[in-house]
Amino acid sequence: MPSFWVGLLMILFFSVYLGWFPSSGSGTVFHLVMPAISLGWLFAAVHMRLTRSSMLDVLGSEYVKLARLKGLPEALVISKHAFKNALIPVLTLAGINLVIMVNVAVVVETVFAWPGVGRLLYEGIAFRDFPVVQATVLLGGVMIVVVNLVVDILYAVIDPRIRYEA
Repeated sequence: MPSFWVGLLMILFFSVYLGWFPSSGSGTVFHLVMPAISLGWLFAAVHMRLTRSSMLDVLGSEYVKLARLKGLPEALVISKHAFKNALIPVLTLAGINLVIMVNVAVVVETVFAWPGVGRLLYEGIAFRDFPVVQATVLLGGVMIVVVNLVVDILYAVIDPRIRYEA
């Protein structure tokens, strides 16, 4: 289900029927709960599935079997040998999803009347404020470039086999 639909359902159940959370606005932590869940639920599920499949792939590799045969504790084998190598595809997806999440936040911020960059873009479009629209779109483009650069640099930090040379 798309984020905005999850947000609308959460407003219906948790705000209208149960009265547990406020339906819109900002100010307290309770105003943040429903927008955060509706925005992040899909990304959390995707990351858990990718982390699991990547770990299962790495745990069957030869160097993990060798580390176990050497007698290393299982926690050390998983944290030092397996998880660092399984983290590379997860990190790639996290960088891509961070940019997607900011772009999807336009709709979620509108649903929950949350003041943010997405709401600013929506109001810029609605009021035909083209410099604001251009600035937010440029900010999104710069964010894509910066996040991809940071992810590429983190590859070298995580995996010692990857080195960048000038």
